[in-house]
Amino acid sequence: MAVILLSRFALNLQSRIVYPFLPAIGRGLGVPIETASLLLTVRSLVGTSSPIFGVLADRYSRRTSMLIGLATLVLGAALVGVAPSFAVALFAFALLGLSKASYDPAVQAHIGDAVPYERRGRAMGILELPWSLAWLIGVPVAGFLIARVGWRAPFWGITGLGLLALLATWLLCPQCGRSLADHRLPVRIQVTKPAVLALLVACLLMLANENIFVVYGAWMESQFGLAIATIGLVSIVISVAELAAEVSSAGLVDRLGKRRAVLGGLATGAIAYLLLPPLARNLGSALLGITLIVLTFEFTLVSMLPLVSELAPDARGTLMAVNVAAMSLGRVVGSLSGPRLWTHMGLWANALVSAGVVLVALLILWIGVRERPT
Repeated sequence: MAVILLSRFALNLQSRIVYPFLPAIGRGLGVPIETASLLLTVRSLVGTSSPIFGVLADRYSRRTSMLIGLATLVLGAALVGVAPSFAVALFAFALLGLSKASYDPAVQAHIGDAVPYERRGRAMGILELPWSLAWLIGVPVAGFLIARVGWRAPFWGITGLGLLALLATWLLCPQCGRSLADHRLPVRIQVTKPAVLALLVACLLMLANENIFVVYGAWMESQFGLAIATIGLVSIVISVAELAAEVSSAGLVDRLGKRRAVLGGLATGAIAYLLLPPLARNLGSALLGITLIVLTFEFTLVSMLPLVSELAPDARGTLMAVNVAAMSLGRVVGSLSGPRLWTHMGLWANALVSAGVVLVALLILWIGVRERPT
C-alpha cells in the first residue's frame, strides 16, 4: 500500500499542478490559454485508451499495467521538462494521460479484488488520499518553483518521483496486483444497463468539474490579480477540502450506502456550482465557493468508485478502465467548453453549465442504477 500511495502521488501530481498554472505554462510555450487548454484536452483524450490496459490487467497482471503507467509518467514528465515547442509539449502531455490510463484502473481493480464490498468504500477512500495530497503539497511547491526557476521545474521533480515509484514497484512488489482471473480464459464483460448508466454519470461528473477548474488559474489571476506563487498558496485551501471529502467518504460511504452517498453528493454539487458566481465578489468568499465545489465533487467521485467496482466483478479491471475512459471523455469536453464559456460569457456560464450537467447525472443515477447485491 505504501508503494501504491507513493505511485499515485507522483501520477496525480502531474495532473494537478497544471490547472492553477495553465496561464504560466501557456506563456512559457508562447500560446494563449485557449490553445494551452489543448494540453489538457489531449491528456484527457489519451486517457480514453484505458480499456486497453484494463483488458491487459484482467487477462495477465495488474502489476504489468502499473509498471507501464509509471514508465510513461517518467517519459512524459521528462519530455515536458525539455519541450522546445508547443507541439512537443502536446505529445508529452499525451504520454502523461497514458500513464494514468494504465495505472489507475489496475490499482482500483486490485483493491476491488482484495477488499469485500461492504468495506470497499473505506479502502477506496484511502486510495484517493494522494489526490488531495498532490494538491496540498505539490501546488504550493510548484508555484514556488515556477516563480523562482521557471514553469518546467515542477516536471523535473515529477520525473524523479516517478522513477522512484517505478523502481519501488518493480523491486518491492513482485506480486502486487496479480490478476485473480484464470489467465487461460478470455476476458468477458457483461454489458448491463446499470453499468452503462454509471459510466455516463462518471463522465458527466468529470465534465462539470473540468468545465470550472480548467479556468481556475486564469480566473484567479484576472479577478483578484494574484501572482503565480500566491495562487499556489491559496490552493492549499482546496487541498484541505479535498482531504476532508476523501476522509468523509472513507468513513461514511459504507454506512450510508454507495448509491445514496453519490446521489447526495450530486445534489449538493449542483447547489455548490450555482453558488460560485455570487460568492466570487472577493477572495475570501470566492475561496469558500471553490471549497464547496471541491468538497461535493471529491466526495461524489470517491463514493462512485466502490459502486462501479461491483457492477461487473468478473471483469473488474476492464470495467474500472472503461470508467477511467468515461471520466477522461468528460474531461475532454470540459477542457474544451470551459475556456470558451469563461472567455466569451463569464463565470456564470461555466457555473450554469456545470450545475445542469450534474443534475442530469443525478437523474440518470436515481432512475437507472442500483447497487449490486453482495
